[in-house]
Amino acid sequence: MPEKTEKVLKITVPAGHARVFEVKNGGFFTVTDIEGGQITDLVAFNADDLSEKISGSHTRLGLHSIRFKVGDSVRSNFRRPMMEIVEDTVGTHDMLVPACDDQRYLVDYGVIDHRNCVSNFEEVLAPRGIGRGSIPDPLNIFENATVDEAGNLVHLPVVSKAGDHITFRALMNLVCAVSVCPMDLNITGGDRITDILVTIDRNEKQRRES
Repeated sequence: MPEKTEKVLKITVPAGHARVFEVKNGGFFTVTDIEGGQITDLVAFNADDLSEKISGSHTRLGLHSIRFKVGDSVRSNFRRPMMEIVEDTVGTHDMLVPACDDQRYLVDYGVIDHRNCVSNFEEVLAPRGIGRGSIPDPLNIFENATVDEAGNLVHLPVVSKAGDHITFRALMNLVCAVSVCPMDLNITGGDRITDILVTIDRNEKQRRES
């Protein structure tokens, strides 16, 4: 359940589930890996025009990189900066791999009715009028994936430890959703799914004065 003070909202997102939240332009939000080793998928939309949303492809082109780091901005499908990375204790994240869905578990593992990030996003975004076809590929926070010299996509174990986190500053009014990835069938997700914490912080002016 959300824990709210005058200046900070804290949301514990249960293992394998998702939550939606808003961040005003200039505000901050932090995704914290509570116990370590937990991938968290993040999507974001322009709260004033939901047709504008994060885009991994436009971000990669804008950064000329498949990685992002402190000081970089995540771009939208309109090529505009949506949020800036202002703090990162891990430095290992992914914007190549799409969110897991029911077909991922069925086709690759022969498993049905497995919780998945796409369904998680559908559950929390439907009340905002955002359907499955409008959900973008996510930023995969804490996911450890790379491309080798032969061009192969390589999945590696997550390296985040308990308390590791990444903080973003909103560059427009945002509607965001995070899904605690329930993948427990390969080396990337491991076999233990745990909660994560989202903290929506006060505005930039207040943060500098604290």
